Amino acid sequence: MRRLTTRAPGSCGEWIQGIYRGRPCLVSCPIDLYARATISDEPQRIDLPPKAAAMVDYFLWRYGLSEKVMHHLNIEIASEIPRGKGMASSTADLAALAGALSVFFDLHLDASEIARLCIAVEPSDNIMFPRLNLFDFIDGGVIKTFRHNLQAAILVINFKGTVDTVGFKGQRRIYTARDRAAFAGIVATFQRGVDRRNLQTVGNATTKSALLNQKVLEKPYLPLLIDLSSRYGGEGVVIGHSGTVVGILHEPGRLARDDLMRELLKHVSAEEIDSAFERRIVPGGVQLLRNEF
Repeated sequence: MRRLTTRAPGSCGEWIQGIYRGRPCLVSCPIDLYARATISDEPQRIDLPPKAAAMVDYFLWRYGLSEKVMHHLNIEIASEIPRGKGMASSTADLAALAGALSVFFDLHLDASEIARLCIAVEPSDNIMFPRLNLFDFIDGGVIKTFRHNLQAAILVINFKGTVDTVGFKGQRRIYTARDRAAFAGIVATFQRGVDRRNLQTVGNATTKSALLNQKVLEKPYLPLLIDLSSRYGGEGVVIGHSGTVVGILHEPGRLARDDLMRELLKHVSAEEIDSAFERRIVPGGVQLLRNEF
C-alpha cells in the first residue's frame, strides 16, 4: 500500500498587505504551525471540508484525470492552525493537499502551479512558496521576489472572535491614492529590511502596514501592542490584515514575554484573548514528509 504525507505552514498573518501598482497583494509570514495532507491507495474513505473537496475536483479536471481514480484513494487533512484568525489555515490545507496530489500522480508541480490551484478555489496566501514574495492573492501572480527569507521569533496573540477571511473585502475598496502611495513606501522599506536582514527595518514596515490597515479592519489594541513591543524588546507587530491575530516580532531570546503579557493584561481582559504562544518564523513551501510504498 502506498501512503504519503505532505505539510504546508500556516502564518501569523502577513508581513505586509495592501494595494501595489493597482494590484491587491500580500507577503505571508509563515510560522511553524502546519496543515498535513495524507493520501493512501486503500478503499475510499474521504470526508473532506468543502474547499478541499473543491480542490480535488479542480485538480482532476485541470490535469485530465478520471474521477474513478478517487474510488481507490483515502485522503485525510489534519491541521494545528487556528481557524478564522487570519493565519492561512485554509490555504495551508489546500497547498498541502495540492502538493500531496502532485506527488501521488507524479506531476512535479512547482510552487507557482500549486498557488494557481489554490487560487482557483479561493483568494490565497502565499505560504506555498519557499522564498518570500509579494503575491497577488486574487490572480495568483508573483509581483516581486525578495532576496532572503527571514529568521526570527514571534509572539502570537490570538484575540477572541473570527473573521470570514475569504468573504472579507477591504483594501481595494477603501484605500485612497494616498494610502496606495504609503503602501508603496512600505514595500520599499520591507524590501530594504529583507535585503539587509535587518529585523528592525522589517518591523518598521510591518508596523506601518498594520496601522494602514486600521481603516480596513480595526484592531482596538493595536496601538497598545505597538507600544508594548517597543518597551519589551520587540521589533514591531505583524497582523492578520483580514483576521484577529497580532504577532510581536522579535529576535529569539530578546523579548520579555512574561512582562509584556502582564502589562497587556492590565489593559485587556483575559477573556478577550484566545491564546498567546511563541513560534518560529520559517520558510514557506510544501514539504513531503513521507512517501511509502
